[in-house]
Amino acid sequence: MKRRREWSALLAGVMALGVLGGGISVSADEDVPTIVIYNNSGAFSVAGAEAGSDSSIYQKMQDYILEQTGVKVEIIMPPSDAGAQTEKLNLLLAGGDQIDAWWGDWRDYAKDGIILPLTDYIQAPEAKELYDLWEPWGSWDRVTDTDGTIWAIPRGTNTTPYQVFVRNDWLELTGMEMPTTMAELNEYLYKIKELDPYGNGETIPLILEKGGSTEVLNTAESVLLGGFVKSGNGKWLDETDNKVKPEWIADGYVDFLKQLNQWYTDGIIHKECFTMDADTIRSYISKGAVGATCAWYSRITLTEPTLRENLGNYERTEEKPYVWSINEAGITGDNGSLIQTKALGGTSGLVISSKCKNPEAVMKFVEWSFQWENYTTEAYGPEGEYWKYNPDVENAEENKNIIPIEGGPTYARDFLVSLGLPLEVQTSEYDEEGYQLMHNFWLQEHLDDFDATLDPGIEGDINWDTDALAENIPMLNDLNTYKDEELIKFVNGTRSFDTWDQFLEECDGIGLQDYINEYTRQYQEQKES
Repeated sequence: MKRRREWSALLAGVMALGVLGGGISVSADEDVPTIVIYNNSGAFSVAGAEAGSDSSIYQKMQDYILEQTGVKVEIIMPPSDAGAQTEKLNLLLAGGDQIDAWWGDWRDYAKDGIILPLTDYIQAPEAKELYDLWEPWGSWDRVTDTDGTIWAIPRGTNTTPYQVFVRNDWLELTGMEMPTTMAELNEYLYKIKELDPYGNGETIPLILEKGGSTEVLNTAESVLLGGFVKSGNGKWLDETDNKVKPEWIADGYVDFLKQLNQWYTDGIIHKECFTMDADTIRSYISKGAVGATCAWYSRITLTEPTLRENLGNYERTEEKPYVWSINEAGITGDNGSLIQTKALGGTSGLVISSKCKNPEAVMKFVEWSFQWENYTTEAYGPEGEYWKYNPDVENAEENKNIIPIEGGPTYARDFLVSLGLPLEVQTSEYDEEGYQLMHNFWLQEHLDDFDATLDPGIEGDINWDTDALAENIPMLNDLNTYKDEELIKFVNGTRSFDTWDQFLEECDGIGLQDYINEYTRQYQEQKES
């Protein structure tokens, strides 16, 4: 930890220059460390963030962080599309430009020495608050290898982010109650198609979001698959041969594809849903063209205020303060199981480049960011200009009850690196009408609705070794790419379901049995250890 001690000495020297407004006063000539972060964490997934922050507020935030930490932070904004985000990151890593930290799956980088091990930094006294914040959520386990090395700052916890959201006003228009089954959901969707409440045939009864650059159907599987496949969206143990197999060859998966195909054919889902980027999905939702959603929850919760404004005539009540609602008990499929699958905390987090010249500066910024008031400033902008403690609530500061202040230059959350439920659930945020903001409400109340979801097959306590997967499944990438391409063909009707058995044979020829054997080996090894 020699470099950490050197960094502490540097900070002590800087602080000796004087303290201004509770932060570190740094002269224009002071040689301060500059770090560059590619902020592909999802921080920009808010309406209006597409163009980034106004330069004036970006500079103000950067200066404030410099005052507070002694670190100058530069942020690179990613594209909104997941595939484009990855492509840009790869170009940055391959080029000669400085990039000190980004968000990603540590397993993709640790094996090649691309990122630094963070164990010493996380276990240092300076990081105790950061460690203690995440520890109750079990998140450190997901960013730690089998040797006990920590490789990332966590991003996620186990959550239930894949509810089906339904428009309250359009549900009333149909005369129906909130759907509790897939059959009732279908009845609602087809009524909305018939009524066309948005008009001119432009109503989208159900917005369906693609997954990432691979696993294109992953979001649809996470929202719906449990109603067709008993093990939900996760690998499962076939008791006939005691082998681990992927969800897409489980009993019931073809019925899931047939449902998607029927929706596609009947115009229930948008014809371009598997190529849309997140911005396009948010625009359809926020302008009021969508009747129900199968998408990541924040596409709905963050755009709800804009949707209400665009509708103009939505009558809010205590029972229905938001345009959208869910069936809190969960929706069940024809197989009697809940349709939604729990999302695991995952192995993605903030990683630090092995080329980073000032990892201590990155950690200094991260440690500062994961304190609640600093997180709030990163998320909303400067206190007093973009947010304030609610003057109408007693002990608002103590209870972290805040209200946003509108009207300033656009701030797109550029510097928000402290994303994650441990901090997000602490804040209570209300609008001018006294209603809690939908996104804030969902973070606090609905992202742990575990009794409304299925566990993801056998994967709950398994951490797959991606190095071994790549080594022992030589055609893994080819198999995944081919599988994705062909599954979409079944959905859009360009491939007949009569060829399903042929499709499985084709997958066998690309390494499906290697896939099954390696996942089975790892599963048995971890269960026996």
